[in-house]
Amino acid sequence: MQDHTAMPAPCPVNCESHFTLPMPDHALSGVGIYAGHLLNIDSQASPVHGNLVLAALDGELLVRRLQRSGTRLRLLAAHPDYPDIDPHYAQGFAIWGVASATAS
Repeated sequence: MQDHTAMPAPCPVNCESHFTLPMPDHALSGVGIYAGHLLNIDSQASPVHGNLVLAALDGELLVRRLQRSGTRLRLLAAHPDYPDIDPHYAQGFAIWGVASATAS
């Protein structure tokens, strides 16, 4: 398997190295990050196991916790209504940056 973390195409939003983006859904509400909560995105940071990441999957932007085991990646939600995601190469998949919540 190949490493999914490289950005193979331009960012789907107007990316600079750092930008702010609202949380697109409630998948991280279990850790206190709700839809609309502003997130800081660092598109130059290298994502590592445990980071929150901004990812594009089949044209949809999402933010999930990255679980990495060797070359296998999994995107974890923190709400039971949102399934964990095991991205496949056949899907349009890229990690666009490392996310952190802004101060409330």
